[in-house]
Amino acid sequence: MTMKFRLSTVLLPLLAGLVLLSGTAASAERNLRMHTSQPGSSPYVFAVTLQSVLQKNLPVRINLTSGMASTRSTLDAAKGQVDLYVGSQSINHFMSTGTGMFSQMDSAPELFKHVRTIMSYPLGPYHIMVHEDSGIESIKDIKGRRVFIGPPGGAATLVALSIIEGVTGYKAGEDYDMARLDWNSGQQAFQDGQVDMYIGPTQLPSASIEQLVMLQKIRFLGIPDEAFDSEPMKAVMALPGRTVMEIPPGIYGDNQVNEKPVKTVGTWVTLGTQDRMDEELGYQITKTLFENLDVFHNAAKFMSSVTLDNALEQVNTPLQAGALRYYREVGRDIPDDIVPPEAR
Repeated sequence: MTMKFRLSTVLLPLLAGLVLLSGTAASAERNLRMHTSQPGSSPYVFAVTLQSVLQKNLPVRINLTSGMASTRSTLDAAKGQVDLYVGSQSINHFMSTGTGMFSQMDSAPELFKHVRTIMSYPLGPYHIMVHEDSGIESIKDIKGRRVFIGPPGGAATLVALSIIEGVTGYKAGEDYDMARLDWNSGQQAFQDGQVDMYIGPTQLPSASIEQLVMLQKIRFLGIPDEAFDSEPMKAVMALPGRTVMEIPPGIYGDNQVNEKPVKTVGTWVTLGTQDRMDEELGYQITKTLFENLDVFHNAAKFMSSVTLDNALEQVNTPLQAGALRYYREVGRDIPDDIVPPEAR
């Protein structure tokens, strides 16, 4: 009886201490909100991989919301309503200048001052697809057809509109019907034959497009060389994060009917955040990402392009302060225009 009492007097305070420590550790876990685009897209695959890496290595819990337009995510980050998101350099440009989809939002440039970037990587090419039996062999053949080119107001949609106008001179609503759908609905509409052409940026090869090509014969349309000299295409290619890429024949198997490479527009994306994220957390996120690149490279072939070497390519916003500290620590030269004001 005495022994039991003595054990209790020793163990009970010890157990209470363990409970207290456990509660303290749990309360130290940071909840983060993250946005990405539709499931199956390359930003989605990147975001899910990042979520796994960060939750495994840092005391964070990430609430990931998919199916989000990058325009909305950038605006939410600027307002402090999202911590991490996959964005784009072109959206950064439009928001900072109050142009494009932000032309009616007077507060956009001021809000943009709160946007920060952690890193950048190449997303992939715009896939311009039609059904092989549609009779469409060039973009000029879409006159009078119904097409999906992205959700209304999105940066990718503005690029697609310019591609079509640059190649053909066609205007949406006058020469062709633009289907006003989100990305998932647009892809489903194309699969079901409810739209005649689909344009969207994604990795190469894309898992979601591979599924489409497994079900039916697909033709990818290219942008003629002379179209790049048109004013709409010059405007597109002048946007930050734009390159020229090719989709090679056979990359999607036998149901891809192209026998030659098709030239198209390539694009870059960013891992974005906002200036309210504290420096240490931003540093740990950046460091953890680059110390676990093997996980990204093993998760999907396209993520072999996620590297420290190109992490600052095409960046057109200030870096998050902790990300800046990491890049300086590993010896990267930082252009003065992406040093954030809080780190000067």
